[in-house]
Amino acid sequence: MPLQGQWQRIQTPLRATTQRERRLVWVFSALLGAAAVATIVVAITTSGPSVPPGCIQVEVPSTMGGGTTRLCNQDAAAFCRSPAAHTAPLDATALPKCREAGYE
Repeated sequence: MPLQGQWQRIQTPLRATTQRERRLVWVFSALLGAAAVATIVVAITTSGPSVPPGCIQVEVPSTMGGGTTRLCNQDAAAFCRSPAAHTAPLDATALPKCREAGYE
């Protein structure tokens, strides 16, 4: 059963928001927005480390998610000839990188 005047009591603020509190909310919102824009700009403009010539970088799935492996020269050539590089799930990512580096 609704109580008389309950809606009005609930909707009436206890006190008015001061100018200082409104200004603080605006400053905090502006800082948060600037931080978000800076984070997006840094994420877009930076790139990961480049792979040196003669090396391949392969993303390897594992039980804990995945990892990145970088192999160079003879190690890369041996990996590209190995059965592991020619079976799923590595063949989809490893073989194109082996071909690009000239190991296959």
